[in-house]
Amino acid sequence: MNCSTSYSDLFSRVYVTKEALPFPAARRVLNRLHDITVQEIEGADEIPEEFKNASTLFITTSRGRVVSRCPGSKGHVCCNYLTVDLYLGCTLGCTYCIMRNYLNFDPVTVYVDTEKGVEKVREIADAHPNLVIRAGTGEVGDSLQLDPLFELSKDYIEGLSSLGNVYFELKTKTANVDHLLSIPDKGNCVIGFSLNPDSIAREEEVCAAPLSARLDAAEKAVEHGYNLSFHFDPIIYSDKWQELYFPVVERLNHFPASKVAWISLGTLRYPPKLKSHFEDRPFAYQEFVPCADGKHRYIQKIRSAMYRGMVERLAESCDAPVYLCMESAAVWKNVFGSMPGRLSSMADIFHRPGGID
Repeated sequence: MNCSTSYSDLFSRVYVTKEALPFPAARRVLNRLHDITVQEIEGADEIPEEFKNASTLFITTSRGRVVSRCPGSKGHVCCNYLTVDLYLGCTLGCTYCIMRNYLNFDPVTVYVDTEKGVEKVREIADAHPNLVIRAGTGEVGDSLQLDPLFELSKDYIEGLSSLGNVYFELKTKTANVDHLLSIPDKGNCVIGFSLNPDSIAREEEVCAAPLSARLDAAEKAVEHGYNLSFHFDPIIYSDKWQELYFPVVERLNHFPASKVAWISLGTLRYPPKLKSHFEDRPFAYQEFVPCADGKHRYIQKIRSAMYRGMVERLAESCDAPVYLCMESAAVWKNVFGSMPGRLSSMADIFHRPGGID
């Protein structure tokens, strides 16, 4: 697997649509990747089948809806996060990744026209001035893996910084924050770090930044005025899960509580057709059960116990809202004793803003 941090080594070819060429980000990237073969095309259908893979970079403009509701998961509680298409796919190669189940176009795709996304988030925020709007770019690709190359997140940070009710999140498994530190007005921007213990990160997130590098990047980000979020997702079960995860939780206690916007928890889950992609991994032989959304999860008793343990330990280390990602109502009640709509700490997370289909 190619874990190079050099973008010229990550990609062997670049396709760019003619519509995307005038945008500054496209011109900037083509200049920086001058040693890679670039081909101008009208659309994605012109990319040969043999090049539809993660070694191909496809630069284009967005078509149709740019901002969407998180698709959620049938039979499970959704936090109504707004997702913004910017980077689709990544080359970090995490063994448990389920994005391949949703992305039907293999090249790493980047939409360089950020103005439509910024305008749509602003429109939603203006229509709901008394609600907190949570949105971000990390749903189907790492927000920051390619961002030092494209510098697109800056457009969202600056374009939304004047809106006091918008918390725009950049989710990552990298430590790529240096290019964002000098932006003068961050607004309420949140840089979110996906966390797993070192041993799991080394084995299952082999091309991602080490845990210590992610936490160092979080420290730099908060020192330069950013809010933070942390995502323990997926939590991977083992007989010693507590001794693996609790030390990571304790490392969060030196971050200012007022600067941690939220923390999410989610256990390993997968659609059954993806099991063949990780059948050689140790977690593939654990006990999973099919759930209402068709995904397989650990049995409810195990999930509830892990969540309760994490919530209790987080309460000792970091005073921030903690929520469950894509979990059933039964598990919510097992862990918190109630549904999120009845918990005051979840008020800003689980409302459902209008203004979007």
